[in-house]
Amino acid sequence: MMARTAAQVENATYQDIDRARQVYGEAFRATFEYVWGSHIPGAVAEFGCFEGFSSLMLADLIGEFDAQTDFYTAFFPRHLYVYDSFEGFPKSVNPVDSISYEVADSGYWREHEDASPPGTEEMLRAEFTRRFGDTGWTVVRGMFEQSLVSSPIEEPVAIANLDCDLYSSSVEVLDHLVGRRLLPDGAVLLLDDYNCNRANPRFGMRRAMREVFARSDGFYEYSEFLRYGWHGRAFFVHRLGDSPDPDAGAV
Repeated sequence: MMARTAAQVENATYQDIDRARQVYGEAFRATFEYVWGSHIPGAVAEFGCFEGFSSLMLADLIGEFDAQTDFYTAFFPRHLYVYDSFEGFPKSVNPVDSISYEVADSGYWREHEDASPPGTEEMLRAEFTRRFGDTGWTVVRGMFEQSLVSSPIEEPVAIANLDCDLYSSSVEVLDHLVGRRLLPDGAVLLLDDYNCNRANPRFGMRRAMREVFARSDGFYEYSEFLRYGWHGRAFFVHRLGDSPDPDAGAV
């Protein structure tokens, strides 16, 4: 097998790579400007990477923003996590996913669809080593239901990029982040597939967000930050359970 290179990486949403760089570049940069400018501590985590397009963009932004210590007066180390099976979608056995438009109608999210090209994991490891050295990054292979148990994130996460498409996969990731209270006040969730399934609130990331945050019993809430492309939406996370409250104790 020939080694895969970063120059071969394409984007799953846009055939026009320049359009992809524009859409994701603007959204990711605004997110980094906000997180760094607001001094929000925590790692950068991606769940679902396909060919590594957004993974490499996130890595480049970490390097760029970490170098701006003269502007961002409070500096926090930013570990980069990438979780992916590298084998495409799991089989949709969840009743929400199995009848969703992207599975039952278009078939785009069928089992093993969007499997990473051979050599993707090795390419990412090589590129992260070139940027950061041997530390500061982690690539975890496997389905989320196993990998988040065997290799959980155990530090705050300031930016989470979810490109895991399916409702069931989105719930597994959000349950990990929200249930373990890994998201600091002001963290950002980037939801790449928020408008998939015809933006129907019964399916996908829309349903997953609503249900997982409801299970936090008011500890967390979220509000919209920005929209990108036809598909993506970013949200601020509000950690109301233990953040400063000017109304606490008010009569």
